[in-house]
Amino acid sequence: MIRPEKILVAYFVQKGKEATSKSAAVARQAVDMLKAKGVDTDSFAITPVEEYPADEANLELATKAERDSHARPALVGKYSGMKDITGVMLVSPNWWDSFPQAVFSFLDDYDFAQTRVVPVIVTRDDARNVRAQLRDFLGNWVLPGVDVKEDAASDASVRLSEAISQLFEPSK
Repeated sequence: MIRPEKILVAYFVQKGKEATSKSAAVARQAVDMLKAKGVDTDSFAITPVEEYPADEANLELATKAERDSHARPALVGKYSGMKDITGVMLVSPNWWDSFPQAVFSFLDDYDFAQTRVVPVIVTRDDARNVRAQLRDFLGNWVLPGVDVKEDAASDASVRLSEAISQLFEPSK
């Protein structure tokens, strides 16, 4: 029996930055687009418990230190419906050619076998290495994904259409 499609749009957002997060804005667009297509969709904010420094220099130091130590920051919550999910659109910024370490905390919490994962990376540059890193981490269930340029995050519909198409392409 084929189970019905249910898509999770999981996105990284810094605690206290929900209103200004470009990843959150892209995720909201993705949810709206999926629901408009009649797809059963849920969303989850990957939010670290600890707040990051407000100033750019200290934020850079803190996030690079997390990356270099392979930290797994505690998250505000867990997503309780993963057993029903058939696909995940993972929306994240590109921090130092990687995901924020809180994204790895999220990924460590679930079994993604049999679940298609499409990375959507909000970036200034090409995030090919970030998407490849996810494939190395999770394996063959990771699809190519797309990059959304930071300056286009307010209207990412064209790139999101590409990502949504990947979620529903036949397996190769």
